[in-house]
Amino acid sequence: MIFPVRFMMSNILISLLLGFLFLLKWGLKKHLTMRAQYQLWYPFLAAMILPILPCNIIPTENIWYRIRGFFLKTVPESAVVSSTGKEGPHLLSNLTVQDFSAAVISSNARLMVLLCGMWIIGMFAAGTVLFCTMVKIYRLRKQGYAVTEAGESALYSQFLDCRRSLCIKSNVKLYACGGIQSPISYGWLYPKILIPFDLDIRFSENEIRFIFLHELQHCRRRDPLLNYILCILQILYWFHPLAWYAFAKIRQDQEIACDNAVISFIGKDQGAEYGHTLLKYAVHIRRGRFLSPASAIGGSRNRIKQRILAIAEYHTDSVRQKAVSAGILLLTLLIVCCSSPFYTAYASADPIFRLQSENWEAMDLSAHFGGIKGSFVLYDMENDRYHIYNKELSQQRVSPDSTYKIYSSLFALEEQVISPGSTALHWDGTLQPFEAWNQDHTLDTAMSHSVNWYFQSLDRQMGLLTLYQYYDRISYGNCDLTGGVDAFWAESSLKISPVEQVILLTGLLENRWDFHAENVRAVKDALFLADTPAGKLYGKTGTAESGGSGGNGWFVGFLEGNEKDYCFAANLQDSENATGRTAFEMTVDILAQHCVNSGE
Repeated sequence: MIFPVRFMMSNILISLLLGFLFLLKWGLKKHLTMRAQYQLWYPFLAAMILPILPCNIIPTENIWYRIRGFFLKTVPESAVVSSTGKEGPHLLSNLTVQDFSAAVISSNARLMVLLCGMWIIGMFAAGTVLFCTMVKIYRLRKQGYAVTEAGESALYSQFLDCRRSLCIKSNVKLYACGGIQSPISYGWLYPKILIPFDLDIRFSENEIRFIFLHELQHCRRRDPLLNYILCILQILYWFHPLAWYAFAKIRQDQEIACDNAVISFIGKDQGAEYGHTLLKYAVHIRRGRFLSPASAIGGSRNRIKQRILAIAEYHTDSVRQKAVSAGILLLTLLIVCCSSPFYTAYASADPIFRLQSENWEAMDLSAHFGGIKGSFVLYDMENDRYHIYNKELSQQRVSPDSTYKIYSSLFALEEQVISPGSTALHWDGTLQPFEAWNQDHTLDTAMSHSVNWYFQSLDRQMGLLTLYQYYDRISYGNCDLTGGVDAFWAESSLKISPVEQVILLTGLLENRWDFHAENVRAVKDALFLADTPAGKLYGKTGTAESGGSGGNGWFVGFLEGNEKDYCFAANLQDSENATGRTAFEMTVDILAQHCVNSGE
């Protein structure tokens, strides 16, 4: 249910961008061409489209941080590989672990379902209105007739002359209809212009020419396509009052830009007569168009007034205005492009981590998994080789759940929120889902009992900005923390694959990111589970219970063996047995078979 939260956050950013555009258009009004003032809406519409895309199509992962100067190290996609595969005795079989790592899912899940339901119902209602509007336009055209050379030669010849004058090659068709007060144009692939039956009676020949030029300019500038996009966005953002206000301003700027193009074509000396033609439509006051894909020369009295003022202030665009307009437009596009990861309502990175190295071997662990969907990655640090069970799933990014606490503690130590010699935090008395959580904790006890409030407290004290820097620094999965400081790791926005878990653990043991050695040692001590005949075992479980038969279980860690060191990650999915405890027990059996005496 992360989409509703991400979508709401995107709407806040869209509102801020809208405010920025209004300030820009107001402050630079005299320095921008009329066409540029209209085109400035294009980046805004792009920003509104980004949240509904299934992925981030603009390759700008982490670009925001790089622009701000955070040029930090990343983990290379070096070989992730396996052990020798020799079997050994089950010397680790007596180990157990307490699985307190259930990711406590937000109690707001029902609220998210309710919000999604309301959004879908609203879209259905708005879509129905659009459908009815399009049916009405279709019926108007069907009830009218096509203006042709045989029927109305003078009107048709004038229309063809205007079309040729504007060098419009597409076959724009003209229809005379009843039931409309002003001409309208619509249709992207097959553009059409509808005019009232009595147009040639109410207007002079020159005024009709102005009307044809205006509607043909809409077709020439591809405004019908934009109108369809506006309609779709109005359906998606039916709940957003600022978005509706923006759509109205876009429509207004569209008409003003079209007027400006007509006057540029006919000459300023005919601007007064063109404006007088518009004034004739002011008497036909009508309500604003609600979800209509059509452009119309008429409109409300206030819109006609704004257009008349723009016509009166018409002037030829200077070279300086064109240069400033191009620069501002590029700047706005750059802002939207660079902030696109924040608008995208889904994960801002590929859901698959693609292992580039060929230095790996397949493991057959089907007997251990017993039909449970999952994967296992074992990395032999000495031989720099991976053994992988189910490579496809091992590259699939899923929520890290409580395994993220390995790095939460490391970052908190680096930020001196806690220190190796002082890691205790006081329990505030809030009742927790597990009795073991209802007390003060140190890093060691919080890690062993996977105490959510402890690590949430560390994260809050560091803040999202600091956390973003650290997760970007170590390249933790998709580095997406937009799920919020308390829950980004718990079946929310942050995702990581088993292969990446092993790469990070290898980086932690080798301290590739130059963290303080005593802090790395403190984290290792907190992860310590037992001394075994195979060596020292360290690890962290993670569990998310999603109800039904679904689930997400992790056990990640490393084994400091007698002869070799190994990093491993086990992940189980979509089963009632997909828990951290099951992943732990399965990993212990695998390590006993594949790591004990593996140096022989």
